[in-house]
Amino acid sequence: MRRPLVNSTPLYLISLFTCLISGCLAAQPLKIVCHEFAPFSFQDVNQTTGILVEIAQIACRSWEDGCEIELLPNRRAKQTFNHGLANGHFMGWNEDRAKSIWFSIPLLQTEYGFYSLQNKRISKVEQLAEKNVGVLAPSNTYESLLEIDKSLQQLGHLPMNIIQLAPANEQPIKMLAMARFNAYFVNRDVGAYYADRLDIQNLHYLSSGKVIQYHLGFKIQFNKYETIKSFNHHLESLFQQGRFDSLFHRWNMSPPKLNQSEYPGLNIPY
Repeated sequence: MRRPLVNSTPLYLISLFTCLISGCLAAQPLKIVCHEFAPFSFQDVNQTTGILVEIAQIACRSWEDGCEIELLPNRRAKQTFNHGLANGHFMGWNEDRAKSIWFSIPLLQTEYGFYSLQNKRISKVEQLAEKNVGVLAPSNTYESLLEIDKSLQQLGHLPMNIIQLAPANEQPIKMLAMARFNAYFVNRDVGAYYADRLDIQNLHYLSSGKVIQYHLGFKIQFNKYETIKSFNHHLESLFQQGRFDSLFHRWNMSPPKLNQSEYPGLNIPY
């Protein structure tokens, strides 16, 4: 008598295979890290906030897999991101980063510039030759300052004395107020936020003339192209719906310029 055929494949493998096909394995939420960089990301009492954080929070509420946002010290946030322990990190775009990072569509527009004391005001960049200039490092701000310093040297000026600062909080503005350096090169809105918070009014601002757009960066090595592409379409849809308009008004910030034709050159999956 012939025996009936028996499927020898283990039951757990059959279940796993069925689960993979049916999509029952839940995707992991995007983990986003940031550091103290008010008014973009910072700790306010018992919550992490800031305009970039709030933009991400709105997007994540309607993103199918959700997100986790964690604020860490600057260097630790970068290490967590660079080692793939987090998917995303808020950052400015630069050419070197685009070699290893996919970017979200732009989230907001701002600029870098120099804050100095009114009685020692810096009214043109050439005055900074041989001067002490503080800047957060490592950062995109620091890389931008190096470019400015290089341009000055090419015009025959002596180099700046660039002082690298670890904190991106109120400490550098306090140091500037005590004349610890001649100028502080920083995001315009960061400097203004901490000057207002500390009630430091004797400051002068000189724009670098360079517009900066902030994004979420995603290490290519640790992320899936289709996931970032899908998240970018989700973000763009929210921008088109005006979901972030009230944030830009409340934080007194400028929305980004969204130009899809520029996305491929910026390494923005779309």
